[in-house]
Amino acid sequence: MRARELHADLHLLDRQVVRAGDDAPVCKVDDLELAGDPPYVAAVLAGPLALAPRIGGLPGWLMRSVTTLFRSEEHPQPRRIPMHLVTEIGSAIKVSGEPAEAALERWARENVVARIPGSGGGRPPGGEVVHATGPVPTISWFRGRTVTDAAGEVVGRVADVRLRQDGPLLMGVQNAFRISDLIVVPRRTGKLFGYERGPGGRAPWLVETLIRHRLKGSKLVAWDQLAWEHGTWREETDAGLRLNVPADRLAPLGELYEREPGRT
Repeated sequence: MRARELHADLHLLDRQVVRAGDDAPVCKVDDLELAGDPPYVAAVLAGPLALAPRIGGLPGWLMRSVTTLFRSEEHPQPRRIPMHLVTEIGSAIKVSGEPAEAALERWARENVVARIPGSGGGRPPGGEVVHATGPVPTISWFRGRTVTDAAGEVVGRVADVRLRQDGPLLMGVQNAFRISDLIVVPRRTGKLFGYERGPGGRAPWLVETLIRHRLKGSKLVAWDQLAWEHGTWREETDAGLRLNVPADRLAPLGELYEREPGRT
């Protein structure tokens, strides 16, 4: 049976995370923590410290600085929800158990609520507060990076990351989503929306034609076509990605389409 496939930006980032038992909101997916080689998604990251690097520039710097100011830890980190707790990925991401509370809520509880007589103070029932334990590679590290082929010719920039659920087994519960491909588009191309990636045949003919024209030259880069070495992550740099093959060996993005029966 073919492993499930998702696109990080299209299907995961910015989705609402809810508790599986009662659909109570937990957080939003602000980034995805990666581990292993080849990398796989190890955890959902949430909060301003996960979102700030994605925003970048002055707004991202301000978000990170203000958040750090109100955090008591020496090295504050994003909120972290391990992927083995994820029970469903759809319009929302459902997680089991009692996910850790957000840092701002924890700060208010410990510094305001806990001082009120009779409040009970202390930790909330269930679930220990869990945060990332230091700088970790994330899916957003790839987004927007320039890709050059083996000859040094620019292919484009990374617009999204394709994930396949055939990675290592997480806590004996489910297989991890590993990075299988990068979606690389011409540098002039704007944001992708989903029509351009299948299953195909669902967009109106005119919309599909316009999208195909706009994305002409877009490529699908398989993970083994990257000249990748363990530890390639470079924090806070704009280093590009190099391929070990010429650009003409790359599959066109159109190969992601899965035409509906009867469509040509």
